[in-house]
Amino acid sequence: MSYKLNKTDGSLLVDLVDGQLDTTSSDLTLIGRNYSGFGEVLNENFIQLLENFANSAAPTNPTRGQLWFDTTENRLKVYNGTAFTASGGVTVQATQPNMVAGDLWIDSNASQLYFFDGTNLRLAGPTYSRQSGTSGFTVVSVLDTQSITNYVVKMFVGGSLVGVHSNASFTPAAGAQITELVTSSNTTGAITKGFNTVGTDYKFVGTSTVSEALKDGAGIVRTGDQYLTADSDDTTTGAITIQNNGGLTVGLNNNTKLEFTNNAFTVANQLTGQDVEVKVRRPAETSAIKIDATNARVGIFKASPSKTLDVGGDVNIDGNLVVSGTQTSIDVTTLVVEDKNIDLGKKDDGTVGNDAAVDDGGIILNSSQGNKTFVWKDGTDSWTSSENIDLASGKGIKINTNSVLTETALGSTVTSAPGLTTIGTLNQATIANVKIGPTDGLITSLNANALKLDSATTSIEVQNKKISGVADPTAAQDVATKAYADGSTVIGVQLDITGLNANAGNNYAPVGVLLEKLFPAGGYDSTSPQPPGSGNPSSPFYNSSIAARAQGVIARIRTLDYGTTGGFSIPSISLGSYKNFTPVDQTITAAQRTIASVTTYAQDNSLGATTKLTMTAAHFYETGQAVVVQNTTFSGGIGTIDGNYTVQSAEFSAEAPNYVSITINYDSQSSGLLGGNYNASSGTAQRTPVVGSANKQVLEDISDPTGVTGTITFAPTTKILQFGVNSGAWEFDREIT
Repeated sequence: MSYKLNKTDGSLLVDLVDGQLDTTSSDLTLIGRNYSGFGEVLNENFIQLLENFANSAAPTNPTRGQLWFDTTENRLKVYNGTAFTASGGVTVQATQPNMVAGDLWIDSNASQLYFFDGTNLRLAGPTYSRQSGTSGFTVVSVLDTQSITNYVVKMFVGGSLVGVHSNASFTPAAGAQITELVTSSNTTGAITKGFNTVGTDYKFVGTSTVSEALKDGAGIVRTGDQYLTADSDDTTTGAITIQNNGGLTVGLNNNTKLEFTNNAFTVANQLTGQDVEVKVRRPAETSAIKIDATNARVGIFKASPSKTLDVGGDVNIDGNLVVSGTQTSIDVTTLVVEDKNIDLGKKDDGTVGNDAAVDDGGIILNSSQGNKTFVWKDGTDSWTSSENIDLASGKGIKINTNSVLTETALGSTVTSAPGLTTIGTLNQATIANVKIGPTDGLITSLNANALKLDSATTSIEVQNKKISGVADPTAAQDVATKAYADGSTVIGVQLDITGLNANAGNNYAPVGVLLEKLFPAGGYDSTSPQPPGSGNPSSPFYNSSIAARAQGVIARIRTLDYGTTGGFSIPSISLGSYKNFTPVDQTITAAQRTIASVTTYAQDNSLGATTKLTMTAAHFYETGQAVVVQNTTFSGGIGTIDGNYTVQSAEFSAEAPNYVSITINYDSQSSGLLGGNYNASSGTAQRTPVVGSANKQVLEDISDPTGVTGTITFAPTTKILQFGVNSGAWEFDREIT
C-alpha cells in the first residue's frame, strides 16, 4: 500500500509507491514502504537538512518555507513559493537581490543602502554614490583658540570640500584647523562668520546687492571705503586726473565748467548772471577775486566791486597807467603851498562846477609804487582815499562831533554795521540773546528758546568734521549717537539648542546664556573677561569692542531642537506576535551579596510600596527571583527587615553595566521604615537556589514580519523666542507665534 505524503497545509505532496524512491517531489529523497537499503538515503536526508542544502546553486525542487544556505553569498535564504530570498539581515552585493517588504540591500559598488517597501526599491542613503564622491553638507565641531567648541557646516561637491558655513568668526586651535582653509594668506585657518570658500576660484554666480570689497582689472581687491561716493562728501589721498578736454563740471545745475579749449585752460560759467569768486584765508575767509557777471565788474579783495575794476588794497602796476581824460601833472620833488587852503576845481575866472563836474577831484600823490589819491566821489557823495589813513595815538574819527572810531573801539553812537563781512578774533560776543564765548567753541542761548541752526538751502553741511557731546535721542527726529545706534540694533540669530533643556518652564534660560556669550548686554572690550587680542595692547584686536545694549533692545532667536532622536521619526514595528520562545534549564545559585545601603519611601517616594537595596558589588539577580534578607540592623525605629522577598526591579539604567541595586516587595511607606537608620553593610541578601528544569523561557527567534509600512521623517522643533535687555542683562520676553 503506498504512502500518501501531505504538506503542512494538508495538500498532497506525493503518492509514494511501495519499494520506490521519489527524488522529484522535493529536494529530499522520499523512501517508499519496504524499500531495501533505506539507511543511506535517510542519513543523507538528515545531512541535507542539517546543512540546509548548502550549495552555490539553489535546490531544484524547493517547497515553500524550505531553507537553503547559499554558499556563494554565505547567506541563509528561504523559499517563498516563487524564489529564494534572504531570511534576515542586510544583503551586500553589486546587484539587486530578490527582496520582500522590509528587506535591506547595500549596493557594494555605489556604497548606498536601499530598502524594499513591498512595491518599490527606496534609497535610504547616502544620497551620493561612491563614484560621485561625498556631496552635500556635514556638521562638524571645531575647537577654537579660546577652548570654545564651535559648530560649522562643511559643503562637499564630488568628494571635494568647497566651503565652510559658520555663524561666528574664530581661529581654530592648533591641530583643529580645517586643512583646506589653511593658505599662505590664512596660515591659522581662521574662519569668518558666513561662507568661507576653499581657494579663490569658487564663486557665487548671480547679482550681489551688498559687497564688502571689489576686485579691479589689475586684480587688486579694494574695500568699499576705497571708492569715492557719488551722493555724499568724500576724501581721496590719491591724485585725480581727467584725461580729456571736456574737463570738470561743478554745481547742481552744471553751473561752472573747468576745461581745456582753444589751447588754454578755461573757467567758464554755464549760467547767465552767475558770479565767479576766489577766496583765501587771512586767517578768516576773504574774497580775493570777485567777478560780478551782472554788473560786469571785477573786485580784487572786494567782495562787492562797485567799478569795472575795484581793488580793495594797494595796486602795483608794472606797466603804464593810461587814463583817457584831462590830466594835470606836477612833476616836482616837493609841493609846498603857502596858502592854508587849496582850492580844487576852481576855474581861473573864479567859477566852479557842480558835484558831477568835480567828480574824482582831489589829491593825487604820484609814486613809483603807485599814486596815492584822496578824491571826491559824486557817485558816493563822499571823499575817497586810495590808501590807509593812519591817525596818531589817541586820535580817532568823528562824525558830527561824535567819536565813531578810535584805535581800540567803536564809538558809542555806532549802533549798526550792515556792510560788515569780516571781523577779527572776538573773545566774547552777545547777539540777539545768543552768546558766543568766552569758552572756545561755546555758543549759548540766553533765553528759554532752543539754539537753532537754519539754512536758505535744504541742508546744513558739516565740513568733514565730527559732532560730539550729543545726548541720546528721545524723539523720532533726534540725531542718534554712535553708541545709541550700536546698542539699539535689533538682533536676529538662529541657534541649535538640542540638549540644552531650554523650555518655557525655565524661561529658556540656557538660550539667554548663549545670547549673552554672543552679544554681551553690558558690552565687550579690553576690560572684559577673555578680552579681544587676549588683553595684549599690541594686538590688532585690542581696541575691538561690542557696544553695550540699550534698555529694551530686542533680540529674536530662531531655535532648532533635534530632540533625543536627532529629529528623526521612524515607524515602530510591533514584534509581540512574531516572537518565538523556547524553554531552557536555568539553575539559580545563592549569589550572596552584602547590603551597603537601604533606600525607603521617605527618601524616594517613587519607590511606592517597594524598598531599594544597594549591594557592595554587582548582584546578577533578575526580576521575579526569590531572595532572603538576613542580619539587617537599624539604629532607630524598626530594628530589622530580615525575611523572604521577591525581586521587583533588578536593573537601574544609571548603574549600567554593573547593576548593584534591586527593589523588593517590602512596603516602607506603610511601615515607616527609615533607610537612613540602616547600619551600613550589616545585612546580606541571597537568592533561593533553584535546580534548572525547563524553568526559563528564552527568545528563540523572531518570525519575518510582513506588510510593515510607515514613513521616516526628519522634523526638528523650531521656535522663535524674543529676549530683551533689562537692567543690563538679557531677559526672556515671549515666544513669537
